[in-house]
Amino acid sequence: MCRACATDERAALFCDERVADYLRRTYLFEGLSGEQIEEMVGGTRTVELETGRWLFHQGDAAARFYVVREGQIALFRQSDEGRESIVAVVGRDEVFGEELLFLDEARHHLNARAVGAATVLSLDRSRFRAYLEGSVSLAFRVMETLYRRQTLLLDHVERLTLQNATQRVMTYLLAQVEGDDGPQRLELTLPKATLAAHLSIQPETLSRVLGRLKECEYIREDGDELVVETRAMRSGLSCSACAQRWGCPGPHARLLDPGEWPAALEARSS
Repeated sequence: MCRACATDERAALFCDERVADYLRRTYLFEGLSGEQIEEMVGGTRTVELETGRWLFHQGDAAARFYVVREGQIALFRQSDEGRESIVAVVGRDEVFGEELLFLDEARHHLNARAVGAATVLSLDRSRFRAYLEGSVSLAFRVMETLYRRQTLLLDHVERLTLQNATQRVMTYLLAQVEGDDGPQRLELTLPKATLAAHLSIQPETLSRVLGRLKECEYIREDGDELVVETRAMRSGLSCSACAQRWGCPGPHARLLDPGEWPAALEARSS
């Protein structure tokens, strides 16, 4: 390890030796030999992005794929009118763009932009693809990541088609907390406009939903963090979904407004 990057974390992001160590610890590259890792590092660039900076546009030639070292990258589609639909927000240590490795003439099917300041590794697609052609185990690693990605996208589609705005926000908040029960602290790392686009709702709708959740005491603010009452929120989410989920038991013939949930839950438990 060089002297500079041993004491400077920013310098370490650009140090070839540290990048090689990082790739060895990343699941997708664990199957590569030491020589292959060094070859990958030789074709790797570290890219720093300011807030809102685009990494690539839909339709651009996909000569490279990426790993997030710091920050977050939004992957999204944009309509002719400029409205955005965020498919995913990719965070630290996550790989994206690798789904195009199997295509000969690949072009990006999404836009990519930094949510805040971000640093990404830009990797040579053709070099990694050559390793795939010679390693069945490496190809299976890529296929496993693609399967997980598909599952996440299907969950996202389900939320957009089967849940209303309130349910989407509640599901998102519950997915972000680590504990399964009791109050859990959560720092929202996405700007409200980005989160709203990810949930396919308007920013003002997101603000109203968060306000109603506070009124119902499902969440409360504590400085820069939210405290999520996970048990109450899970019960409320289950209750509000009764009118939409096939076979769900319960007396509700319509979707309840959040203000009605506490009384409804009390009635169900009595």
